[in-house]
Amino acid sequence: MMRVLFVKEIREAFASRRFWVILALCLVLIPLGVEVSLKDYRTRLQNYREAVRIYQEQTKTASDVLYKGGAKAFAPPSPLSFISLGLELILPNVAETQAKYGEPPAVMRLSNNQGRDNLYEFFYGPLDLIFVVGVVMSLLAVIMSYGAIAGEKEQGTLGLVLSNSVPRAKLILAKAAANSVVLVIPFLLGLTLSVAVLEVQGAAPWGNSGGLTFMLLAVLLAVLLIGAFFNLGLLVSALSKQAVTALVTLLLAWVLLYGVYPRLAAAAAQVLYPVKSEARVALEKAQIRANIEKARDVEIDQVAKAMPDDEKSKAYKDGEQKQLDIRNKFMAELEASWQTLERDVQARRNAMVALSADIARLSPVSAFVRPLAELSRTGWLEYRLFDAEAREFENILNRDIFTKQKMIRMKGGIHSGFAGDMGAAAPVFQYQQAAVETVIRNILPDLILLILFNLVFFAGAFIAFIRYDAR
Repeated sequence: MMRVLFVKEIREAFASRRFWVILALCLVLIPLGVEVSLKDYRTRLQNYREAVRIYQEQTKTASDVLYKGGAKAFAPPSPLSFISLGLELILPNVAETQAKYGEPPAVMRLSNNQGRDNLYEFFYGPLDLIFVVGVVMSLLAVIMSYGAIAGEKEQGTLGLVLSNSVPRAKLILAKAAANSVVLVIPFLLGLTLSVAVLEVQGAAPWGNSGGLTFMLLAVLLAVLLIGAFFNLGLLVSALSKQAVTALVTLLLAWVLLYGVYPRLAAAAAQVLYPVKSEARVALEKAQIRANIEKARDVEIDQVAKAMPDDEKSKAYKDGEQKQLDIRNKFMAELEASWQTLERDVQARRNAMVALSADIARLSPVSAFVRPLAELSRTGWLEYRLFDAEAREFENILNRDIFTKQKMIRMKGGIHSGFAGDMGAAAPVFQYQQAAVETVIRNILPDLILLILFNLVFFAGAFIAFIRYDAR
C-alpha cells in the first residue's frame, strides 16, 4: 500500500510544472552562484598574495618595522566561500601596528581591504548557497507543501480517499516522502553540476583542510532547512481547510522566520548586552594616554625641580636617570592599560554575538545561515581566531621590538633608543585556521536544532492529519 501511494504522489509531482520550474532554477542558480563566487575568491586571493609579497619585500628587519610604518598581519580568503560568503567582506582581514618609533606600545588595528567589483550587489547579497537555499528553496518548499493536504480538503478528494480503507499514516508518509524527493533531487542535481564546474576549473575543495567534510555538512544542513520549511508547510496545510489560507499563513511565517526574527534577535542582544563602538574605544585609548602622560609629566617635573643646576654633578645625573625610569615605567603602564581595555571590549563583543546567535536559533533560517558561514570559514569563529592570533602577534612585536625602545641620554638631551638588534629579522605572522573539530563542535547545536525542527513540524502535521475528521 505504501509503495502504491508513494508512486502515485511521485507521478503527480513529476507531472506538475512545479517540479520542472524547481529543476530549472537549481540547474541555473546554483552553478551560476558557484561560478561568480569562484571568480570573486580568485580575485581576493590574488590581492592577498600581492599584499603579502609587497609587505615582505619592504619589511625584513626590526629596523624596517620601526621606521617603515610598522608590522602587518594578513588573513587569506576562504576557498570555501562559494558555499557562503558570510562575513568575509566586512570582517577584518588585515592587522597593522599603530605605533611609531619612540612611541611604544604597538597596538594592532584590525581593518578590511576587501570589497566587491559590483557595489550594487551589497543591496541584495551574494548569489551563494545561503541565498539559494535560505530564500529560493525554502520558499519553494512552502509552495510545494501548502496545498498538499488543504488543497485536497478544499476539492473534496481527501474525503473520498479516506472513505476507503487507506491507512492515514501511510498516506501522509507517502505525501511527505514524494514531495520531499521532488524538492531535494533538483537541489542535489544543481549541486552536482556545481561540483563538476569546480572540478573542471581545479577549484574543488577536497584538497583543503576539512573541505570534503564541510561540504557534506553544508549539504546536510541545506537539506534539513528545506525539510524544515516543507514540514512546516505540511503542518499548516493539515491544520487549514482552504489552500489559500495555508499559503497566506505560510508566507507570513516565512517572512517572520527569514526576514524579521533574526534581525530582532540581533537588536535584542545589542539592547541586553551593549558593546562599546570602535570609535568609543579609540577615544578611551586617547584619554588613557593623556592621563598617563599627565601623571608622567608631574613626576618628571618633581624630579626636575629637585635637580641641581650643575649638569656635571652626580645628583644631576641621578635625576636624569630617575626621569628615564619614570618614562619607561609609564610606557609599560600605557601598554598594559590599552591591552586590558581591548581584552574587555573583545570579550564583551564575543558575548553579545553569542547571545545574538542563541536567540536567533529559534528560527530554522538562523540555525542554517550561521553554521554554513562557519563551515565556509567566513563566520565569526574565524574572525575571533584571526583577532586572537593578531593579538599574539602584537605581543611578539612588543616583546621583540617596540618595548625594547628605551628613553636614554644622548648628546643633545633625552631621546628614544633601541636596546635590541636593529638588523634582526622581523617577526612573521602565520595564520592558522580553526581546527576541523572546533568548527564541527561549533555548529553541532544548530545541526541538532534543525533536526528537531523537522521532527516537531512533521509530528504536528502527522497528528493533525490523523485526527482530521473527513466527514
